[in-house]
Amino acid sequence: MQSTNHHYALILAGGSGTRLWPLSRKDLPKQMQNFISDKPLIAETVDRIREIIPAENIFIGTGLRFKDKIQEQLPDIPAENIIAEPIARGTTAAYALATRIIQTKDPKAIIFSMASDHAVQDLEVFQQTVKDAFEFVTDNSNYISIVGIKPHEPNTGLGYIKLEAQIQDNPIVYSVEKFVEKPSRKVAEYYLSTNQYYWNSAYYCYRADTLLKAYHETDPAILDNINKFIASGIESDFLQVPEKAHEIEFINTKKYPLALIPGHFRWSDIGNWQSLHKLLTELTDTTNISNTPHDNHIDVGSSDYLVIATDDRLITTANLNNIAIISTPDSLLVLNKDNPSYVKNIIEFIKEKGLEEYL
Repeated sequence: MQSTNHHYALILAGGSGTRLWPLSRKDLPKQMQNFISDKPLIAETVDRIREIIPAENIFIGTGLRFKDKIQEQLPDIPAENIIAEPIARGTTAAYALATRIIQTKDPKAIIFSMASDHAVQDLEVFQQTVKDAFEFVTDNSNYISIVGIKPHEPNTGLGYIKLEAQIQDNPIVYSVEKFVEKPSRKVAEYYLSTNQYYWNSAYYCYRADTLLKAYHETDPAILDNINKFIASGIESDFLQVPEKAHEIEFINTKKYPLALIPGHFRWSDIGNWQSLHKLLTELTDTTNISNTPHDNHIDVGSSDYLVIATDDRLITTANLNNIAIISTPDSLLVLNKDNPSYVKNIIEFIKEKGLEEYL
């Protein structure tokens, strides 16, 4: 049995979650809010992993402005394990900073990284997948493994991973040919038909020294400036870390190959109001979802709706279909659920009109 002493979890919690506006805000983003239970998503994420990784080995990567709130929501995580970036600099900087800090603590560290704002069902299956990832990387130290989710619909809001070949039988592991960013509907339908593509969960498992070497060999400025920032704590040093479009795709995969471990648990990135509605429908067995204080929603004849409120106003609906209504004390969103990407356009208009206080 493999030793777990050098196993660590890294939970990335720096995102702004703007696709779930107006509930998700710049000062209280998606991961710090309760969407599917009485706990914030980040606390659910910690609960999911803490049965196999002790609290002292769980690290949170986030922005400085979120640090105090996260400490409040995660009282069992040591304060020194909450790694705060002075300013958002992209996922490569986030991975490099947290990985370097963990490696300084434990040069033999193996890290399983994941997002703080996803929903996962089938807990035991998820935890076994994490164990399989640790085992694979322990035996194949130059690999970076990725958990892939087999697609069940032609989703255009997720990144995909194309398989290359099966390289292990038990558990099954595939080599990776390439990452594919969010496709068109037609392309996503093709991916679904081939059985050669998986959704990219962005859950990685890797040796800390392997990822840092891969970063350094590809672009030395990444680690050089991370080390400067760790020593100085000065924001300008962190700003010198190069921004990359993707945290893994740019490394030399000939030397540091990628492996995909299929995740057979139910998973959602809760990326927009449509995906949240789908998730809540699965959990409640109804397509009419209403979550308002004091049950302040009255409906006549509507179907397939999502109504969420954080204020006390009475919401009434009649003869509507496929709609999301999100009500907060200062903003109201009414949206056709088939067009969740329009929230991005709304955010842009709000910025153009100088109404940033609503973000």
